[in-house]
Amino acid sequence: MHRKNPISVLVYNALFPTPSPNDPPSFSAHLSKNLVGEVRIETATFYGSLDTIEARYPGLNYAHAPHRRRLGRFPHHRKLFDAFDRLGLTDSEIQGFCRWEGTLWARERYERDEGVKVRDTTGMEITEWVDRRRTSSSRGKNGINVKTDIEVEIEEMPSSTEITDPVRPVDTEMQDSSDDDDDEEEGEEQVLDESVGFALNQRLMQAAALREQGQDAPMDPEWEQYLKDAQERGEHLGEATREVLRTMAGELARVNPSEGPSAPTQPYPPAAPA
Repeated sequence: MHRKNPISVLVYNALFPTPSPNDPPSFSAHLSKNLVGEVRIETATFYGSLDTIEARYPGLNYAHAPHRRRLGRFPHHRKLFDAFDRLGLTDSEIQGFCRWEGTLWARERYERDEGVKVRDTTGMEITEWVDRRRTSSSRGKNGINVKTDIEVEIEEMPSSTEITDPVRPVDTEMQDSSDDDDDEEEGEEQVLDESVGFALNQRLMQAAALREQGQDAPMDPEWEQYLKDAQERGEHLGEATREVLRTMAGELARVNPSEGPSAPTQPYPPAAPA
């Protein structure tokens, strides 16, 4: 791309759009006043001294990113690189424009005039990178074993047949007492069923139904006899049986008031102490 104005003019206008009396009047004045001084400081800092040919001709390439970072620490070079980017200069345009002390142009001219090659010692202590991963894989093929297995210790768990839920011990005395109570209640119900019987139950139910309707129903003689026998024997009856006896005793007293002593005033013996 051909530019109408010289690059030096474009760069100067980008650096100093409105020059002040303190600003350099041209790019050449700016170069000798500001840029060359920063190049010398960077070269002396990088090489330590200017005794070697490499230090006198460092060959700084203003289009090379590492060299830009080195020089970009200085304010005037930082502004110069920003102007290059705003103007969109190509690498060839930058190298053709940057022809002053310490640049790549100065080193190439010295090598051409003197017929020597300036040896660049920058980064010589950095050896060539070797892919260790490929080396390790190739060694494994040549007989060197690489241990890659990971030993994991797994604690064996008991099988499902061996896993048992913890069972809380049961108080045998409480269990025996509860079994005795159940046996006693079952025995009372059995005695009641055997002494009363199915036919007697039916008669009692019919008599109760008649009394609910307001009719007088005589006390069943078999049931009356059972009450007397139970009282005489002093049997310990359950709570349910005592409730039935209490009700039937009331009916007995209501139906047969003239029997006197034959009608028990206490249809069941007192409960045995626990």
